Formats: sequence, structure tokens, C-alpha cells
Amino acid sequence: MKSSQRSKMRFALVPLCMGMANIYLQKVDLLEPFYAQYRWAHAILLSMIGSIVSVILGWDHVKTPIMFMYSCFLKPLGHHGDIQSRLESFYQGQAHIYDDSRGKLLRGRKTMLRLCAAQLKDQIANGTTPQKPIWIDLGGGTGWNIEQMHNSFPIENFEKVILVDLTPSLCKIAQDRFQKRGWNNVIVLCQDAAQFETPFHTEGGVHLVTMSYSLSMMDGYFPVVDRVQSLLAPDGLFGVVDFYVSGKSSAPAEAYSPQHNRQCNWFTRFFWHIWFDFDHINLAPGRRDYMEYKFGTVKSLNRRNHFIVPYIIQIPYYIWLGCSHARGSDMMVSTTISSGASDIYSSSSGSSNNSDCGGSSPKLGPGHSVGGVESSSVVMVEPSSVSRRRQWRLDYDPSLPCHTQFRSYIYAFTWEDPRVDLQHIPLSRDDVMLVITSAGDNALEYAIAAQPKRIHCVDMNPCQNHLLELKLASIASLSYRDFWRMFGHGQHPHFSSLLHDCISPQLSSYAFQYWSQHSDRFSQQFYKTGYSGLALVIFEWWSRATGITKDVEQMCHASTIEEQERIWQQRVRPAILSPLVQKLMDNPMFMWNALGVPINQMNMFLEECTTREYVENTLDPIPSRSLFRNDQYFYHLCMMQHYTRESCPTYLTEEGFNKLKNTDAMDAFRLHTDSIIDTLKSLPENYLTRMVVMDHMDWFDPKENPSQLYLEIVEMARTLQLEGRVYWRSAGTRPWYNALFEKAGFQVEPLTIRQPGQSTDRVNMYASFYQGILKRKISSTSSSSS
Repeated sequence: MKSSQRSKMRFALVPLCMGMANIYLQKVDLLEPFYAQYRWAHAILLSMIGSIVSVILGWDHVKTPIMFMYSCFLKPLGHHGDIQSRLESFYQGQAHIYDDSRGKLLRGRKTMLRLCAAQLKDQIANGTTPQKPIWIDLGGGTGWNIEQMHNSFPIENFEKVILVDLTPSLCKIAQDRFQKRGWNNVIVLCQDAAQFETPFHTEGGVHLVTMSYSLSMMDGYFPVVDRVQSLLAPDGLFGVVDFYVSGKSSAPAEAYSPQHNRQCNWFTRFFWHIWFDFDHINLAPGRRDYMEYKFGTVKSLNRRNHFIVPYIIQIPYYIWLGCSHARGSDMMVSTTISSGASDIYSSSSGSSNNSDCGGSSPKLGPGHSVGGVESSSVVMVEPSSVSRRRQWRLDYDPSLPCHTQFRSYIYAFTWEDPRVDLQHIPLSRDDVMLVITSAGDNALEYAIAAQPKRIHCVDMNPCQNHLLELKLASIASLSYRDFWRMFGHGQHPHFSSLLHDCISPQLSSYAFQYWSQHSDRFSQQFYKTGYSGLALVIFEWWSRATGITKDVEQMCHASTIEEQERIWQQRVRPAILSPLVQKLMDNPMFMWNALGVPINQMNMFLEECTTREYVENTLDPIPSRSLFRNDQYFYHLCMMQHYTRESCPTYLTEEGFNKLKNTDAMDAFRLHTDSIIDTLKSLPENYLTRMVVMDHMDWFDPKENPSQLYLEIVEMARTLQLEGRVYWRSAGTRPWYNALFEKAGFQVEPLTIRQPGQSTDRVNMYASFYQGILKRKISSTSSSSS
């Protein structure tokens, strides 16, 4: 019989003991006067007996929390001459239960270790870190961290592992643990973290230093942080997980590396600071600030431990991964611009303008130039980005109102047909493009087809760039099988493990924070997430309600156009274009929240037709164009919530995946989290050759802000080379802003204009597709006066 079963059977003795005690208490005549005066006494006695018996029987289960509470809250520490004796007095009686009692309190340790292991593996594969690195765990206690690291990075693969702790009883537990494991390369030093001495030279040669809930317990933290700085090799990593409270104002580090969820409310700041101070744990914000001042930030997560009582008790803790500034200096030198502004790497969040975004895109300083003119200026790379091998993401300030309004991505997939784009857009390896990010699908198509020199992806919504960055990082770090499960099938049960163990080294801190908080997006159906996912959910529900689910499946698997069109006309179309659905589509709120159609764009097509006519003109030609099963992947995804190997974007095919992974095609990407106009202002003149802005200009109000759009078009003209081209789609056949392009020096040409009963591409969502060719440059004086 298993021990757990025996344990459960033992608790059956509790009611038996209580019953026997009840019989005995009723027969004791001496207690009858007491019962008569205090009627509740009988119940109290039985409860006490039951509790005592339960504790005795379940001692193995309650021993650890009882000893933990006694040691932390009841046991007197007394007066001690030094820190070591105080720590030993505190831990000596609980050393053997330390690991069992801290599991739920000390959250984030495994995450920190997995991030460090993933970063080490990436650097070893990249050749920047030796095959056998050296690791020092400061304040390592019982060696739990080292044992856990073995699951992500085998201890045998380290040259040396050194555990440093000041508490003899904890060090004894660690020594016994390592001896039992047979790890001869692990050394335990019972010394002070600021002054410890190793048996061999380690200064400037350590590749990983970790501190797990130990920095806050060290009285003299300045020399400890300074010692870590002297220990780290130029490629070294510093991993920390610890409790914290924020200051009243933003931390100094947030000026160059903004972080999500770092600030604490006033109650949290004061309560936890005072509470932990009773145990000589100091949560003063200056400790973390000094550490971030001395090191560059690689990854930073701010979380809350819902300890004991979820959502009521919330202990702030952070997970931080940093690197030496020497490493950042090397990276800065390597990003010197020598052949034009196509090598923009980082942002300067101090750009000035009057928008809510504050112009967070990088500006090239004096000396930067285009067209082969040499420049000796250096683009300063912020510490948050120096560790990534591929620096796709440009820094931005996530606290600005223009970014905080977005809690999720709107589009989990891209609606524009890249096949038609590539038919009309002449692309080569010399082109420098600016495109709207959306879900990033079309930008990846351009990279596969032509491998342009640079692709600047712009989106005000940070989550859209998080999504594209995840795709880029996943291509760089995962196998095709895992990548397909994520973005083809739309479901991966082990996404969280992949994120921490494989993808994280390639992600910016911004994107990693987002996906670590939303790792459940791939647990079921990824494409049913985001605002676009709402439309898929509504379609699925409506299909079930109208009984066309099987018809939809048959249409998606039809082998001939005739069969596909027959199912559409006879079964699916009547349900989709029913009077109830028509009423919903006439509602601007539904069109925006479910389909992503803003009111200004809706007004554009309402000037030419009704909503029903627009939807009919969009959908009716689609079934007769090509098969959903092997070509129409846009609508196949909407109806089935996933792609197939035969019906998917090119980047999801094995050939497209390998082309992105095994060539320098992905090096072209730069992700701007900003408005289009502010991004354009950050770019030099005559820099771009191609721009694809989708239906972006349909969102402007022709009555209230035409001048704002005109200023954006003028910036397009400034940054484009002569004969450079802009491409846009519109819900109107003759967009009102075409005249603004002509005024700014563009020659406007329609590429396709949709006619009733005909499709312009595999989506057929837009009424027109235009290009503007820059024929002349207008002066800045004339543009400002206009």
C-alpha cells in the first residue's frame, strides 16, 4: 500500500477518537455541573481532542509549516555579535525543512534559473561563452538552486560551480546534497559574499553569478554588487530574483529600460517594507536601483506572489537578468554606422513632438548620412538590448498613453494578400521598406521573396510588435515542428517551457514580459485570441446556432470549385447574410470590436454602397476564385481556426521557414513601436524606397484631421527617394486622400478597383489598391504653409 493511501487511512481515526471521547465525557459525572453552566464546553473539548489527534496523525504534513511559523514569528533571535551568528541562530533549527517551507514563498527562482540557462546556451552556441562556464551562486543556502539548474543546464557542463553562503547549517545541507549527487566540480564556501576567496582565480572570469532572495538580506549590499561586477567576464550574466518595493516615483533604470508593473501602491510599499524589516530583510528600492545602475538589463520581470490568500496577499518580487557594461560597450562599437542609415538599432526616447507618444523612435544624430557617405557616429544601444544576438526591437516607453490603451493585439493574423502585393511591388535586396506591422505575416513574406536590405515595421500597438517579435525569435530558436504547432496549428501545450528555455534569449525584455504573462495564448486556439479572435469566436458560435458547422467543414475540404461554390450558395451564405447578422454589421460598435473596421472607414464605403452590398461584393466572388483547402488560407483560418500545410502563409511552409532561419533575411527587421509620422520623422531624407501602409489612411476623418494626414504624407515624401513608391488599400474606390498624395508630389495610380462579382485578391476585403510614385520633392516651406 502506498504511503499516501496509508496517510489517508490514518485520518479515519479522527472521528473514531472523537466518538470514543464523547462517550467517555458523557459518563463522567464530575463534568455535568460544568456542562450545565457552560453548554458550549462539551463541543470545545471535542474540538480540542479532534485537533490534537489530527496534528499527531498528520505530523508529517504540519511539521514544516509549524516549524516555519515558529522560527519566523515566535522564536526569539536574541543579541548576536555578528551577522553570521544571527543567521545561524535563525536557520539552525529549520535548515532541514528550509527547502520544503520556502517553495510557495520564494517564487520565481526556477524562472530565473531557466532564463540564465537559456542565455548561457545561446551564448555558447554563438561562441561568445566557453563550452564550460563558471557559475557562482551567492547566498545559495542549501544548494537548491544548483540542483534545480541541473534540469536546464547539467552541472557537469560547468567547469566549476561555487556556492557562497554565510550560514554553516545551510552550507552543511548543501555539501551533503552535492556529495550525494556526486558533483565533484561544486565547491561550497561558508564565507561572506563581499569578501569570499576562491581556491582559484575568478576575477573577471565568471560567466554566471546568481542571487536568489539573498541581496535583500545582506546588510552591506554595495560591496556585494561591486564584487559581482569585478567577478563577471565581459560576456558574463548576472541573475537575481528577490522581493522588492518600488519608490514613490519611477526608478532611475526605467528612464532607459521601462518596465511593466514595477510600481507598487502606497500600502504595498510601506507594509511589506516594515513587515520584512522584522526579519532583517531590507526591501529599500536603492538596492535594486544600484544593481541596475552597475549593470545593463537583459530581462526584467515584475510580479506578485499571491501567497496564502490569492489576490489579497500580494508580495512584490522581481526576476532580473543583467550583463556587464563592458559587454554593452563592445556592442556599441559593433553598431557603428558606416554605410548609411539602414543600420538603425536603437531608440532615443527623448525625441520631442506634441503627440501623446512623444516620438519614441530613434533619431539619427549629426554625422549620419545615407547613400554611401561614411559616418563615424555610433548609435547608442541601451542596456536592455545589448544581449540579444539579433536586435529587432527598438526601445520605446511603454508607459505613454498611446501604448497603454492597448492591452492585447488587435490582429492575430494579417488580412492583406501578399501574393498580389508582390505582383505589383518591385522588390530587390537593395530596397529599404517601411510597413505596418499588423501580425507581421506580410513583412515575413517580403523577406522570403526578396530579402530587402531593411524592413522597418511600425505599429502604435506594442502587442502587435510583441507578436511579430515572437515569430522572429521562434524561427531563430525553434524547430519547424514546434513553430508549426504554435502558428500553424495554433496550439502548443509546452509553449511556456519553450518561451523560457529556447525563445527568451532572442526576445527583448518588452516582448518577454508580455508573453510570460500571456503564455496561455497557445494552450487552446491562438487565433481565437486578440480582437480579431472575437470574430472567429462569433463565427464559430453562429455556425453552431444555425447548424452549418458540417457544411463549413465540407466547404473547406471541397476538392472542386463547383462543390465549394454550391455549398456556399445553398448552405453557408444564407446563414452568414441573414437579417440578424446584417443588423449587427450595420452597428459601428460591432464593426470595430469584432471586425476591426473603424467608423471613418465604414463611412467611406457607405458613401458608395450599403453595408450588405459591401459584404456581398467581398464574399460572393471568393468561393469561385480558388479552393480554401489549398490556397485561400485567409478564410480557411477564419472558419477552421487553424491553417493546414497546404493552405497557409509562406512563412509557415517548411521551405519558407528554412529560408528565414538559414539566411540573413531576418536581419533586415527593425520594429518601431510608434506612430507612422513619428517613425518617419526619425528617418533621414531619401532613405526609403518602398512603403506599404495597408488601409491606415482610411482611419483618418476627412473633415476633422485632413491636415494631420497631409503632414504624414509629406513625411513620406521626405523620407522616400525619387521614384520611391507608397502602396495602400482602401474601403473606397476613390479615396479622398488621393488628392493629398498628388499635392505632395506623388503620381497616384490605381492597381486594382473592385467591381461587383469580381475579386481583386484572395481576401477581396478592400474596394481598391493604389500606388503613389514620388515624382518631385516639395520644399518644407510650402508643405508647412499648406
